[in-house]
Amino acid sequence: MQLGGAPMKREEAAILTVILVVVALLAVDAIRRIPPIQGGGGSSGGEKAPDFHLRDINGHEFSLSDFRGKVVILDFFMIRCAPCRTQVGELKEVLREFGGQVVIISISVDPSDTDEDLKEYARENGITWIVARDTADVASKYGIKVVPTLFIIDEDGYIRYSHEGATGSDVLSREVEEILES
Repeated sequence: MQLGGAPMKREEAAILTVILVVVALLAVDAIRRIPPIQGGGGSSGGEKAPDFHLRDINGHEFSLSDFRGKVVILDFFMIRCAPCRTQVGELKEVLREFGGQVVIISISVDPSDTDEDLKEYARENGITWIVARDTADVASKYGIKVVPTLFIIDEDGYIRYSHEGATGSDVLSREVEEILES
């Protein structure tokens, strides 16, 4: 082996090889320890959902606590997020299945999304539930790092499920059903 024009001795080559192998193993181990950002899976929460007060895109003020006694699905999204559009279809399925037993609240975390933009988005995607802009730093209260991120909150205001990334209606329906049956 030759490095920089000078011939490398066998011992130097062996030492260099060992060093490179150790560095590679450390890098692989470090990468394995990084938690996933997208599609991080669901989890059962159990902690009290932070209350918040917002105004929806039609000007109606509401708070999370207004919906105590109902199962609430919080959907954090952005208009320019393709998986968020996919999530809308999954949420429609859940709403069809459970109707008035579930309240869905979609909160845009993109400061550039205006009420008019969100009205158009809701119309284009057939959204019939509450849509609001995050004007009260709700995303930080819930630790939002990626969109879409969903939370299912039980009738008593406790987080029972959360998921980063798009979530299928089958999973959401199962989680809602478990809450309603408990």
